[in-house]
Amino acid sequence: FSLPFRLKDQQWQLGVRGPVQLRIGEITNQFAMKDIRADLQGYYPWSEAQPLTLQAVSMALLGGEVTLPALRLPQHQAATLSLRDISLSKLVTALKPKQFAMSGRINGELPLWVNNPRWLVQNGWIANSGSLTFRMDKDMADAITAGNVAAGAAMDWLRYMEISRSWATLDLDNLGNLAMQAQVQGVSRFSNRKQTVNLNYRHQQNLFQLWRSLRFGDNLQSWVEQNATLPTKRDQQP
Repeated sequence: FSLPFRLKDQQWQLGVRGPVQLRIGEITNQFAMKDIRADLQGYYPWSEAQPLTLQAVSMALLGGEVTLPALRLPQHQAATLSLRDISLSKLVTALKPKQFAMSGRINGELPLWVNNPRWLVQNGWIANSGSLTFRMDKDMADAITAGNVAAGAAMDWLRYMEISRSWATLDLDNLGNLAMQAQVQGVSRFSNRKQTVNLNYRHQQNLFQLWRSLRFGDNLQSWVEQNATLPTKRDQQP
C-alpha cells in the first residue's frame, strides 16, 4: 500500500507524483478474492476541475477475473465492471444452497453509477461462456410437485438441464430493487427422456435483502411454487 498525498485548504490531493496504489494478495470471506489491484489519483472533495479517478482495478474471483478500467468522479458516464469466466460451481459452493447445483462459466458487463439519482447498474448483461448445467435437488423437486400437477410437469424439465445459451439483462436501482429478464435455451434430461427447453424468465427482487439473507435456494423454491401453474379455462378464453 502506497499513499502519497497533500492536504491543503481541507482538500486532499491523492497521488502527488503517481497514483495511490493498493495491492492485496488475498482476502478470504464468503469466497476468496486474489491479486487485488487498484490505483487512485485526484482530489477529495472532487470537482469538475479537480476530479478523482479510480482506475486499473482488477482481481481474481471465483476462478475468473473482475476488472474496472476507470471510474471518474464527478461521474458523467457509467463505469463498466467486467466479469470474465466466473465459475458458477465455485459460486454455488461458496453460497452453499441445498436446493440446486450449477456448473459452467459466465461473462458479463455491469455499467456502474455512483451518484446517479436512480441507478446503481443500468443495462447490465450476463451470458454463458460455454455450456452450463443446472441440477435441482430431488427432495426439493418432489416437495414442489407433491400436490401440484402443473408444477410437476415444470419440475420434470428443470430437474436437470444442459444449457447451450443463456442471456440476461439487469437493472439495479438505488434502493436495491433488481429487475432481470433472461432467456435460456437448452435440453432437459429426466427419466430417459430428452426435451428441448426455451425459457423466458423475468425476475424482480430486492438484492440488498437477498444478500443479507443468503438464502438463495429458499427464494428459488418459493418462486417456482408460485409460478409453476397452468392457466385456468377462464384464463384461456379470448
